[in-house]
Amino acid sequence: MGRQIEEIISSLGPLTGGTVSINANLTDIEALLTTLQADVADGVRIPNATTGGTGSTDFTSTSYGTIATASTGRLGCTIFNSGPGNLHVILGTATASTSVFTARLSAGDYYEVPFNYTGLIGGIFATAGTAKVTQLS
Repeated sequence: MGRQIEEIISSLGPLTGGTVSINANLTDIEALLTTLQADVADGVRIPNATTGGTGSTDFTSTSYGTIATASTGRLGCTIFNSGPGNLHVILGTATASTSVFTARLSAGDYYEVPFNYTGLIGGIFATAGTAKVTQLS
């Protein structure tokens, strides 16, 4: 879609006498507007670029604990289970357990929290383990 916008903008002629000469296909512009309107109606937004992160932190709890607090500034979060135990991750305020979870990460598994999820992330290891958690902002 970005390429379509660039092509349309580049097809606009220079200003002469306070007017703009438009040299673009009206059908292409209408198609682009239709796509943009559908994206907005579907709640799709152009993502912000991320330029920073927290660096990884360790999560090791064998009882329910907070992996990442809710943060409206968070653009993403990654979790890598670098230890031997199974990590049970839950999104939201429910308490994670070995039977109530959003995702179960075995040793060596990697999980990306859904884009734009800014709520609480909790978890529990079934047995001793370590996970590397990185939040992107």
